Amino acid sequence: MFEDTLSLVVLIVFGVITLAELLYYFLVIARFSFRRKQQISAMEQVPVSIIIVVQDVASILLKTLPKLLNQQYSKFELVVVDNNSQDETRMLLLEYSHQFSNLKIVDLDSAVTSIRGRKFAISMGIRCASYDHLLFTDAECCPTSSHWLEKMSRNFVSRTSIVLGYSTFEKKRNPFNRLLHFDNMFNAMQFFGHAIIKSAYRGDGKNMAYAKPLFYAQRGFASHNHICYGDEDIFISRASNKNNTAIEYSQDAFTVLQRGAYHKYWLHHKEGLYYTRKFNTLKNRILLNGFDLIHLLFYIVLVIAILLSLKNMLLLTIVLSIAGFRILCQYFIYGFGAKKLNEKQVIPFLLIYDIIFALLNPFYHLSARINQHRFL
Repeated sequence: MFEDTLSLVVLIVFGVITLAELLYYFLVIARFSFRRKQQISAMEQVPVSIIIVVQDVASILLKTLPKLLNQQYSKFELVVVDNNSQDETRMLLLEYSHQFSNLKIVDLDSAVTSIRGRKFAISMGIRCASYDHLLFTDAECCPTSSHWLEKMSRNFVSRTSIVLGYSTFEKKRNPFNRLLHFDNMFNAMQFFGHAIIKSAYRGDGKNMAYAKPLFYAQRGFASHNHICYGDEDIFISRASNKNNTAIEYSQDAFTVLQRGAYHKYWLHHKEGLYYTRKFNTLKNRILLNGFDLIHLLFYIVLVIAILLSLKNMLLLTIVLSIAGFRILCQYFIYGFGAKKLNEKQVIPFLLIYDIIFALLNPFYHLSARINQHRFL
């Protein structure tokens, strides 16, 4: 009798957890996955300043600079902030500046600042930019097409002053690379979904745009200059509102990181994003942290429910049916999102990756708390 009662209680708890997770999937993630193809009327192209920060990346710039400078766009400049490079980066930039009049070099060799991370360099790039519309990417990223700038900047219409784009990694045939693509894809679907429901909380600094007046209206990064991270999440969460944020997910508008993302870099980036999450709005903190919690609880309670129901075929059937329905919905929602973001290669192993991150995310949370001194 006791075992049957306990099994029933666990089944009810499992049903509530599954329902909560499905609500988040359909109310947030699915808003992006099932979003209709963007229809944006042709407008006069606004002048744009592309801003990148470089440091000792001469070899990669040989590949990325031509892609950035040869965009099919009427009026733009590339502002390259050289953050005290010690290799041949400076010489390479000077060579390209003789070929491209729209290449502007900002040299920080003699700059003295107590601001850690990229924020000071980005701020200097914004200050030196000629135009009010700014597009940011990484020195090690290549646009997927010569229409990247056009696709991103076409969103600067009406009251829009923030545009969130998608950036990914080079595809390689190894398990870690696919795991990385899955995590990157889900994070993008998540912040795109939040932007659609008028609750943007971050963008990807490797493909993101906003207006210079908005930057100065927020006093730049002044409120969080003491934190290494924040230029792509704290700033966006505070600068965005219900009317000023758009998303761009045309496959011609992606950027691709041209080097492998090793585990140490990835872990540090994940920790940084979890650490800065506490500076977000209460609504987004509840949604994001709540999802991480129920995501983990789904698998924990699923195992418990199966173990308790092994002697009761009816309860076991109900448990497996609930789990199967949730997994089917997840494949359906993620599948459409993966197609939009050209990440279909992760779908066959989606469930495995999902379980891995359900278990890993609490450790990222904990690690961010333990190692918070790294970000201050």
